[in-house]
Amino acid sequence: MKNLLNSMKVAFTIISCLVITLFFTGCKDDDIPPPDCGCESETRTIIPESTNLIGQIAYKTQIDSQDDYYNNTFWIGYTEQNCSNCIHHMIVCNEDLLGSEFDDIIVSGEVVEVKFSGNLKRICELPVAFPADETFEYITLTSIERL
Repeated sequence: MKNLLNSMKVAFTIISCLVITLFFTGCKDDDIPPPDCGCESETRTIIPESTNLIGQIAYKTQIDSQDDYYNNTFWIGYTEQNCSNCIHHMIVCNEDLLGSEFDDIIVSGEVVEVKFSGNLKRICELPVAFPADETFEYITLTSIERL
């Protein structure tokens, strides 16, 4: 009888150790790959501060009942200097970086010139139709300055 109890204690101890080991090594957040698109996806391109890129920021609202494309978000637009048709549309991921400095344009609908830098990420949903020389991306801002 004692041997049976000792065997059961040993088996219980071994099983407990295995369960604890599996619990701590089984699932780690590091094992989850980043999404293919969106604000949490990998950076595709970096716009460094040293480029002194100047664009325009606006707060996009739904002005057309058919338009439900990323409304109620801040967008930055940038047109390349030597290509007036080459327009880059960037939806701001980290709006908290803007603070209250841009709150006035939410109500006014004003477009404001800014100098900015950040990390571009792939957008998940492209507009139905857009010119080939326009891009749509997310941006995680690293700096922004109202001009």
